This record gives sequence, structure tokens and C-alpha cells, in this order.
Amino acid sequence: MAIKNKIGVVGSGPISCAMMDAINESSNGEVMGIWGRRFHLAKELAKEKGVSKVYGSLNEMFEDDELDTVYIATPNASHFDQAMAAIEHRKHVIVEKTAFMTADQANRVFDAAEKQNVFVFEAVRSIFEPNFQILKTAIKRLGKIHGATLKYQNYSKQYLALLKGEKAPLFDENHGGGTLRTIGIYPIYAAVQLFGVPVKSYYFKQPTVKNVDLGGTCIFEYEDFKITMLISKINLTNDSISEIYGENGTLRFHSLYDIRTISYRSIINDMEETISEPISDNSLLYEITEFSEWIMMKDVTAYRKQKNITLKAISIIEQALNGGT
Repeated sequence: MAIKNKIGVVGSGPISCAMMDAINESSNGEVMGIWGRRFHLAKELAKEKGVSKVYGSLNEMFEDDELDTVYIATPNASHFDQAMAAIEHRKHVIVEKTAFMTADQANRVFDAAEKQNVFVFEAVRSIFEPNFQILKTAIKRLGKIHGATLKYQNYSKQYLALLKGEKAPLFDENHGGGTLRTIGIYPIYAAVQLFGVPVKSYYFKQPTVKNVDLGGTCIFEYEDFKITMLISKINLTNDSISEIYGENGTLRFHSLYDIRTISYRSIINDMEETISEPISDNSLLYEITEFSEWIMMKDVTAYRKQKNITLKAISIIEQALNGGT
């Protein structure tokens, strides 16, 4: 019988529900228990998913010797404290994006994990999906890169609440962290994986509400080209197509996670072909399978490579928010 990564889930929202399905669908993971701020909701979810343990407190979960790993899917502002507490109990940690609010927080968490000999991962599903791997390979067909437009615009009703002066946690720097930190993580991770770390990064906020990050345009400068990222939680769009342009043609793909369709159009013969492949209905499966593999195999090399990507991404976000410096 294969050894499995035994996981405790922190949070009882929709993403936790999807992750529990992905863990149990994987070949190397198993959900052992759940904790949620609303005990009755956590209990209902545990019953629905056939999970035996519902913890009365986070400390109770972290002290459970049966667990190898905890998956944290609470509001962003909670991630740092909960991750540090889990690490103190020598648990591996998978933190839903956006994992940490600042580079300082991320460095402190990773340093603590090194001392306790455990792993910490940011759950950015997109870079583990099979079609993203196809996209990385297909870039070679483009020849010299001319540029790219990466789009993630997803309207949030919290914008209306904000305009009325009501609570809008998504846009609160002390809660959700603003649009670039929350959904901007997807195009930023994609760009770093596809093109490397930019020379400079800039972010121009939509000036709708003063000092609130509702969205905007992020620019990555490389030596020979620039990438434009359109990021927003207040724009409603039916077109989520991103494109990468090169001397030989253009790659087009829908969405920056759960990528279902990729096409390549050649300049030489003006032909367009679909190069993507069918994927699981639950695209969280790919990242959790990878994380569990690295944890069970104690693959320090893979872990540190992934850790460096996370640290680069959060440093880039801070540079962009700080005007490129």
C-alpha cells in the first residue's frame, strides 16, 4: 500500500471543498481532518466528504501527530500566523494563494520552515497544470519574443460595497491585500515561469477609488521586450484571452489558471492549430499531487526551486507597487 500525505484542511469555504476533492482524487494524498471558523460548517463539510475528524481549534489540529501537512485556505491576512503556528508543530504547510502579504513575512516563514525541516508551498495551481507545461514548450516555436498580453479581469461585487462605504475585505490592504496581490499573482507567476525575472516591474492602478488597489496595468520590462498584464476586480469582460507574440507566430490561451485551450497561429502559413490537451475537471489535482510527492520523497531540490519562485514573485509585486524600485 502506497504511503500517503496525510493532510488537515484549514478553512471550510469553496476552495477548501475543491481541494479536499483533489486530495482524495490524487494517488498520494488523504484528507484526515478539517477546522473552520464556523464549526458547524466544518462539521457539515466533513460529513459530506467522509472525513472523520473535525477539530475544535487550530492548535488541536496542529498537535495531531497523525498529520503530515496542513492546507491553509483562510483569508490572506490569517496566513502568516497560521503557517508559523503549523511550522512550530513541525507540519508541512500548503498555503492558498496569495500566501503572504509581504516579502518579509514570506522570508520569515521559509526561515522557520528550514529550522524545523519542513516544506512550505504557495498553492498557485496554474504552473502545475499540463497545459501550462505545453505552453512553456510551445514558446520555443515563436522564435524571438516580441511581447505578451496577459489578462486576468474578474469582476467582484465587493466593489459595489466599497462604493457604498461598506466592508470590502478583498480590497482591504490589511485583509485581502488588494487586487495585484490577490489575482495578480496568476499572471506574475506565469510570466516568471515563462520568461524569467524581469529587469523592472511597474504597476499603474485604476484611479477609481483613491489609495485602493481595484486593479490596473502591470508592466514587466525585459531586455528585448515588454509584457503587459491587465488585472482588475472591477472590470466585467467576456474575453479572458492572453497572447504571446513572436517572430514566427502567436500563442493564444484562455485564462491564466484552469487552462483548457491553447492555440498556435503561424505567421509563415497563417494556419492556426490547437495544441492543448484535456485536463481534469478539478485542476487543483495537479499541484496537490506534486506537493505530496515532494513531501513524501523529501525532495529538497524541488522544494527549494519552488520556494525561490514564490520569493521572486512576492518581491516583484512589492517592486511593482513601489513604482519599479
